[in-house]
Amino acid sequence: MIGPLEHQHVAYIVGGLGIFLYGLVSFSEYLKEIAGVRLKSILDAATRSPWTGLLTGVLMTMLVQSSSIVSIVTIAFVNSGLLRFDQALGLIFGANIGTTITAQIVAFKITEWGFFIFPIGLLFFLLGRKKRIRDIGQSIIAFATLLIGLYLMEKGLYPLRNYEPFIQLMASMGEHPFKGIMVSSLFTGIIQSSSATTALVVTMASQQLIAISSAIPLVLGANIGTTVTALLASIGTRLSAKRIALSHFLFNVVGVIIIYPFIVNGWYERAVFSVSGLLGDMSVERLVANSHSLFNILWSLFWVWQIPLFSRIIKSLLKGEEKTCLQGTAYLDRRLLQTPSLAVDAVRKELYRMATVAHEMLDSQIKNIAGDLPYSEAKRVWELENLVNEVQRKTLTYLRDIHGENISDEMSQAVSALMQSVDDIERWGDHATNLFEISEFIFENNVRVNEGTKWIIKELYSLVNQNIMQAINTFNLFEYPDQIMKKAVSIEQQIDQNVKDYRSHRSETYISGETEVESALVFTDIIMNLERVADHAFNIIQLNTSSFSS
Repeated sequence: MIGPLEHQHVAYIVGGLGIFLYGLVSFSEYLKEIAGVRLKSILDAATRSPWTGLLTGVLMTMLVQSSSIVSIVTIAFVNSGLLRFDQALGLIFGANIGTTITAQIVAFKITEWGFFIFPIGLLFFLLGRKKRIRDIGQSIIAFATLLIGLYLMEKGLYPLRNYEPFIQLMASMGEHPFKGIMVSSLFTGIIQSSSATTALVVTMASQQLIAISSAIPLVLGANIGTTVTALLASIGTRLSAKRIALSHFLFNVVGVIIIYPFIVNGWYERAVFSVSGLLGDMSVERLVANSHSLFNILWSLFWVWQIPLFSRIIKSLLKGEEKTCLQGTAYLDRRLLQTPSLAVDAVRKELYRMATVAHEMLDSQIKNIAGDLPYSEAKRVWELENLVNEVQRKTLTYLRDIHGENISDEMSQAVSALMQSVDDIERWGDHATNLFEISEFIFENNVRVNEGTKWIIKELYSLVNQNIMQAINTFNLFEYPDQIMKKAVSIEQQIDQNVKDYRSHRSETYISGETEVESALVFTDIIMNLERVADHAFNIIQLNTSSFSS
């Protein structure tokens, strides 16, 4: 026996918390699986205005029941360049409102429903033939698990209601709010879930183990502890992503500091009573849930009006400049579709831009493998990959719309050539990311790449690069397509012969024991990726020179 608790009660508390956390994490994961590609669309809506960002943050956090997950996703999107720092702030503010929903759900006393909901989810999972149906079933199971975990905690905590040392400890949280905030911050930082902390506090309140005066510091301390996850997620990210993590931290910490005097003198507690009275529910668990919601809603609404000011404050604390992340297309104006020839010229400009970015991706990876570029710089390949993929989608849509116009056969041939060129450029980007993954493998497995190998890679890339540059220039108006094609054929033949010779030489050195197996495999992967890049460059030259000639 531990105090008034028997071992089974301790098991209920510890096991219940573990089951709750498992259900919470699983619930969010399966919902993200169901959402799939819609997640990007949801985040795109956040870029329209601070208010849509706020509402999107609330919606996403209500859905996945975790402000930490929303903050991590936001950091990831800012780091990849899909969202700007200023645009993402609304999401962070909204996440602080959405995370209060967990406490409100717990206050409804529906934990026993978990035992009835669980078999429903199990039926969906076992009988569903489609993956989406099974994912829905698993999300229902996860939500039921969450409720069952809370139910077990309620049972385990029940004996503490008459245990004097525990009652005094909880009372001290009300008498010394700073202590309560620190304890809650530490606990939340360890388990990395403010939802779990607030749910536990509401559960204790429902068991009459804690008074509202002691609960308020605990739920507000959870706001600080939850920022640990975002801070950890920002390690190694771009400056804008680090600013988002700092925003999340300061937003919560400064808010608690400002509200602290009102907690000490009891004004905030009286405000919670007044609001709860207006809402018609004065139960202690509802008071605790409302104390969490009231603070987060008021603080978020205050700052959503002041996003430019908040942004300037964060930028003054984390100073610096970083490379501007290109986004979207630059030349595809839909008004040009009424004049197909102008629209095609716009596409050529867009593809020249897209190809230049893909070329930068390839160039950086060869320099990285050769040891001429830091790893931190080479990681930007993922940011550029997102741009190339986005331009590909939008350009293909634009070309389809051009084809829908009344165009000549010659124009139709040009559009078809450009469509195929879009895919070839996108493949450059794919091979660049392949090369980055190879360089990661080299680093993580300590694969030896000698100077001779580096020289061969550079020599092959110099040939490939010649046709890449010719391919890029075919998107500009040019003359003498026959001469360009003749030169491209010569270079392509030389590339193929060199690759054949390099592979033969590497086989000989491996058989003789001069080369380790990892080094041989890495070398083959690199030159094969470069050969494929050359093929796609040659395709672009063929397509555009024939289109231009006709």
